[in-house]
Amino acid sequence: MAWRAGRLFWRQGQTTSQVVQASYDQIAAGYDYAWTNHMRGLTDAMLARLVVLPGEAVIDLTCGTGYLSGRMIDRGAGRIVGVDASAGMVAAARANYPDAEFVCSDAFQYLRTLPPCSVDVVTSGWGLGYCSPRAVLGEIRRVLRPGGRVAIIDNSLFSLAGVLWASLRAFAEYPDALQHVMKVKFLPHSIALAVLMRSVGLGVSARGDGSRSYTAPDGHAALLRLRATGAAAGFEFAASPEQTDTVFDRFAEIIAADCAPGPVRIVHRYLWALGVRT
Repeated sequence: MAWRAGRLFWRQGQTTSQVVQASYDQIAAGYDYAWTNHMRGLTDAMLARLVVLPGEAVIDLTCGTGYLSGRMIDRGAGRIVGVDASAGMVAAARANYPDAEFVCSDAFQYLRTLPPCSVDVVTSGWGLGYCSPRAVLGEIRRVLRPGGRVAIIDNSLFSLAGVLWASLRAFAEYPDALQHVMKVKFLPHSIALAVLMRSVGLGVSARGDGSRSYTAPDGHAALLRLRATGAAAGFEFAASPEQTDTVFDRFAEIIAADCAPGPVRIVHRYLWALGVRT
């Protein structure tokens, strides 16, 4: 399986960005129920530290269904533009928050269209790891005005470590089923995020790490919840269509056995940081 995974990593047909977009398009309708509401308190705690002045221009990268954009409306920001690569998520965001503007675009490519020093605040919730973090941070620094602020919260590299281990064991039993290997760039700790921010010229005013969990009654319910949250975006495209059910049934058995005799506990690990352009 290791040989096949390595070969796919370099030669697979679809890119990770394509399968992630397709995955988020599919879950957009239920995303707020499965993920936004579960992580709302963590996002709000970070935003409580962020200074947003009335009338300021805000860019909300990887905006999803628009929760952070909505909070910027509540804070009295001026022009608010949410950016997400998933058309399904952008459609949901437009329906949720008609007072904000939403654009379907890759975060890095959108930032490159903006003039320097043109934005007061940039936010990003739960999506930086699907981008190239240092490149995006460099563009954030470029478009922020002096004194402009940035707030980022995201899953860590070690989020869902137990789930990943279970999926690897499932595919080890069906190596020929593997058809896509995710190429993501989630960071291991808020220290790493802070280091990247400083490397592009952003000051770091605060950072933190933590975890939040939930339980599911069995392995199949856990898998359905994982796919609905977006935290395992693209996972449904990892196996060939004709073998998907077989591999995922085995995955459900493994993850349930790992948590036996009780319910399946899923742990999401996350990181966040606030920065400023000096």
